[in-house]
Amino acid sequence: MTLIADYYLETPILRTALRAAPEMSVAIEQQTSRETKPFALAFWATDGDFEAFETGLADDPTVDDVMVLAELKDQRLYQVELTDDADEHMTYHSWADLGAVFISSERVGDGWNTRIRFPDRESLQQYVEFCERHGLTFDLQKLYAADDYDGGDSLGLTECQYEALRTATERGYFEVPRRVELEDLADALDISRQAVSERLRRATETLVRATIYRDSEKPDREKSEKDG
Repeated sequence: MTLIADYYLETPILRTALRAAPEMSVAIEQQTSRETKPFALAFWATDGDFEAFETGLADDPTVDDVMVLAELKDQRLYQVELTDDADEHMTYHSWADLGAVFISSERVGDGWNTRIRFPDRESLQQYVEFCERHGLTFDLQKLYAADDYDGGDSLGLTECQYEALRTATERGYFEVPRRVELEDLADALDISRQAVSERLRRATETLVRATIYRDSEKPDREKSEKDG
């Protein structure tokens, strides 16, 4: 039976950078394991002190190289290459080999609130044992059968994505014809038009991954990206 696990995972990855800008909201966008290059981690950072955060990235012992892939009014998309020592603490290698599917991961304190779909209880247990062997703090918060989803859960949406999607729906953005435009949503959420567009895009992708794809139906891009 396919299971969705919500859990808190505390790892040393990016810890120095995150402590340098504690108010920063960070959500994983993509993680890629590459044979001839260091492991690459891409994430969105939102609504924080970017100068302090980037200073923290420069001092972070788990990070080798940093690139800014996109820069908007109140958020930036970073890609970092991890050190060899940091790569050993990435759980991507474990859950990907077990056939699990990443849904979302958002920074909380020194760790990450993560949601992953596992093929069965045995694969989840193997993942938990992997975390224990590597000294990673794993705290299971919720576990439920994917087929039992009744619409009452966020399905991996971050708080910002959920708020944007709910506001857009309540104000008629998805109606035909639309009752509001992106500019109206931006004013309501007090963020930029581009930020609203990006949050809605990512929210839609998250819902598609969590509700449509099953074990035998995985997007090709998931073969090489994303982690918790």
